[in-house]
Amino acid sequence: MPLCRCTTAAGALDDAQRAAIARAITTIHCDVTQAPPTFVHVQFLHRAPAPGEAPVTLHGGLRAGRQQELADTIVARCVEAVAGIARVPVGAVAMRTSTTPASWILEGGRVMPEPGEEAAWLAAHAGG
Repeated sequence: MPLCRCTTAAGALDDAQRAAIARAITTIHCDVTQAPPTFVHVQFLHRAPAPGEAPVTLHGGLRAGRQQELADTIVARCVEAVAGIARVPVGAVAMRTSTTPASWILEGGRVMPEPGEEAAWLAAHAGG
């Protein structure tokens, strides 16, 4: 966690664009939340957009307990980055977020730490 799903029409993004989007989303999330990059997961899905729907949609899952300003920053930066990489106007990218309690999420088979407790969690689970 976080998990970000990027949905576009099939063929809308090439491999280099998908890799760049995954790097951008990871960097943004880590810069804003201070979570380690190993916690960030980016998935790419394909479907035909419905009439009136944005050609690129992002759904970002965040651990509950984050401040709204933090989520707003992540959304704004992700939309801008993805639009640039996908070569579409910012208005062609829609993003929403949802939150999940850390206790409901497993990472590497272990319950995720609460936001801000990542360093202690990583130290406690170093080496397996």
